[in-house]
Amino acid sequence: MAGTDDGNDGLSLFDIVWEDVLYVKLFPLLSLKDLFSLRCCSQLAKSFVDNGFQRLREINLSGNNSPHLDLAFQVLSENCKNVREISLARCNWVQDSFLFPFLQNNRRLTKINLSDCLNITPRSMQPVIVGCKQLTTLKLSHCHWLTIGAMEALTLHHTKIVELDVSYCAALNERCISVFLLNCRMLKTLSLSNVPAVSDNLLIAIAKHSKFIKNLNLVGCYMITDRGIGALALCCKELESLMVRECPQVTERSLTLMRGRVYMDRPRVFQPDMNMVPNMGFPRLFLQV
Repeated sequence: MAGTDDGNDGLSLFDIVWEDVLYVKLFPLLSLKDLFSLRCCSQLAKSFVDNGFQRLREINLSGNNSPHLDLAFQVLSENCKNVREISLARCNWVQDSFLFPFLQNNRRLTKINLSDCLNITPRSMQPVIVGCKQLTTLKLSHCHWLTIGAMEALTLHHTKIVELDVSYCAALNERCISVFLLNCRMLKTLSLSNVPAVSDNLLIAIAKHSKFIKNLNLVGCYMITDRGIGALALCCKELESLMVRECPQVTERSLTLMRGRVYMDRPRVFQPDMNMVPNMGFPRLFLQV
């Protein structure tokens, strides 16, 4: 497809072949801001950009809360059909009304990041659960709207997820997470930071069902103990990193089982053996009662 120059005698940018040249060579070099600026130049520019949006594979708006960005995203929702990765983390303007149609129109999504999107509801998860069958990465940290029902529905329809982040999702319980682990056996990265339901039983479920786990975040999971960490040390041979800060019942007794092969966010705590302390010339007193 190629455009005309609207009656001008000279050639314009849009006289260059769109499909084989502009969309291949030019379009990938422009940011979303550039594309929306170009879109405002003329009707022909608007047509060019809107058609080009159908080629977008990745949209990253993380932390972007610029004015009127919600209106721009509605334009993306209307035109984007082949997006594979979407990141809207910390975007306060995101709402069900325009996120839902976007997710409905992009069923080939493999990576979705909605962390800290506080103004949406489980309704927005429906097209993800039902339609996005190739989903491998789902990040929902601080999404307090994530319910047990939504998690159970996700588990029912998805088995290919390899990265899941549900940190600070306080509504989830041990059972719904355990069932998810049972169905998603290829899980490699899991963040359960500050999820109150995380217990030793859940860690044992991870050890049993997630043999390929590489990265595990348990920061702030105050209920777990050496029993659960010991199960991970015994069964999760692929584990590469383990985050266990603010887990007061986890001690060096279990962590030492993984020292040397697993990165941890807690340094080794050395406790000197009094039998190995050198004698500095002071007499030892042995008291008998």
